[in-house]
Amino acid sequence: MTDRRRIIITGATSGIGFAVAQRLAKTDDVWIMGSRPETAADAQARLESAGLRIVGASGVDAADEEAVTAAVDEAAATMGGLDGIFINAGMDGQAVPSTELTVDGFRRLLDVNVLGPFIVAKAAIRHLTRPSTIVFNSSANAVRPEAHFLDYNASKAAVASMAQTMALELSAEGISVISLAPGYFPTRMTEAYLNDPEIAEDLMDLIPAKRFGTMKEVSEVVDFLLSNSARFMTGSMVNLDGGRSI
Repeated sequence: MTDRRRIIITGATSGIGFAVAQRLAKTDDVWIMGSRPETAADAQARLESAGLRIVGASGVDAADEEAVTAAVDEAAATMGGLDGIFINAGMDGQAVPSTELTVDGFRRLLDVNVLGPFIVAKAAIRHLTRPSTIVFNSSANAVRPEAHFLDYNASKAAVASMAQTMALELSAEGISVISLAPGYFPTRMTEAYLNDPEIAEDLMDLIPAKRFGTMKEVSEVVDFLLSNSARFMTGSMVNLDGGRSI
């Protein structure tokens, strides 16, 4: 008998997903997913070069239902089931005023940020043990929108609502569903803002803690949310933003 959890992490090739994989792979069986086979393989190699064991890796388009379902099925079959999943894959908005958003760009963002999480959750539910946990990565933007990011704000609000709806439907059968709402962390998506002194200063003014988050903090929180101790938190949106959402 082992205490190792069997976890899938999507969007695990960089940023928050990669940091969570680094933490969980020390104690759990982890399968990582990225948007392309080469980036997924590279992330697996980087993790394993650090002495961590990754069970497997898949590179698929988040909005491709057939490919995502096949990847989840492969991961579950290899690990003998699933105890949890961290649904983290996503993309940034167009960073323009609402009137300048392109419909094609908005549609693609919704495919990745909304339909993608739905597709992977739907595929995983068939394999999850009871009890188990799904953690969706939403954003502080879901409750505190930013100007020029209508597309991203709307997508992350949809993810938060999706998590709450699934919590209503699945909690009684032992699947806890929680959404995480991070603020600003040093990721590839945010580096253009955090590395610009003027923009970083403006962002800091919005954060009562007067600092950005660390990867250690977010990986520790995700680890806890996937644990048995957090199961009664089902339906919660967990703010991790230094107070920005107040």
